[in-house]
Amino acid sequence: MKKSITSIVFLFVISNSIFGQEIKRKVIDLGGSGPYKAIAVREETLPDFVVYRPEKLKKAVKKEGLLPLMVFANGACANTSITHERVLSEIASHGYIVVAIGALKLANDENWESTEAHMLIGAMDWLVAQNANPGSDYCQSLDLSKIAAGGQSCGGAQVMAVAKDPRIQTYMMFNSGMGDMIMAGASTKSLADTHGSVVYIVGGEEDIATNNAKLDYQRINHVPVAFANMLDGNHGGTFNEKYGGAFARMALNWLDWQLKGQKDKSAVFLEPDLSDFPNWFMRTKNF
Repeated sequence: MKKSITSIVFLFVISNSIFGQEIKRKVIDLGGSGPYKAIAVREETLPDFVVYRPEKLKKAVKKEGLLPLMVFANGACANTSITHERVLSEIASHGYIVVAIGALKLANDENWESTEAHMLIGAMDWLVAQNANPGSDYCQSLDLSKIAAGGQSCGGAQVMAVAKDPRIQTYMMFNSGMGDMIMAGASTKSLADTHGSVVYIVGGEEDIATNNAKLDYQRINHVPVAFANMLDGNHGGTFNEKYGGAFARMALNWLDWQLKGQKDKSAVFLEPDLSDFPNWFMRTKNF
């Protein structure tokens, strides 16, 4: 795993006791590098998830239009996204709403439990309900036709377990691949359930998921698929780096192309123009 760069975090906390805190919101890396400073939020109607979003949501909507969405499942299928928060916050700062499995945490205490893939469906259901609720901050702000499902490691298997959901437009597999495994309710057969584009973002030969991702890439022949390999990324990629590092930048190129229709961002994948991604390898097909 790449060396960690300590994040700058601000917390707004309602304290129930000295030992028990209910964290309402959190700012990671000063809100990210994007045009909309991001916050991580605990929503009362969705306490077992974190919503990463522009702090000034209506300002972002006014400039961007309805915001595209991502639902995210964590490495180890864990009930915390704290190890991925730098990438997810960075994505949000560029005009996205990300809903990740697991309650909002102050710090990584390594105390976590396993989750189920259906929680991703619950996250999408919540987004649909919030968009229609006049009392919600998210009312008429979400583009429900533009949903990505992403996951890291075991979380990627959870994405494949719910791949049939018709609301998913694109699948993002970080350090993940099914290969010949059965995991989290998914298997190689789940690849056939994908009905939108797929990107694998992996970390080279030292990433235990790379070989499975290669197999998946070879086997997917019915939808567009990309294989983006950071040769020295390892299994942790750049999730620990400021602003999420190169993994966040690669993910944003994909999301901006696939969900925002920014065709110039396709150059990273289709040409491929990797001038901003030294020591990366790219393959694509079915586009």
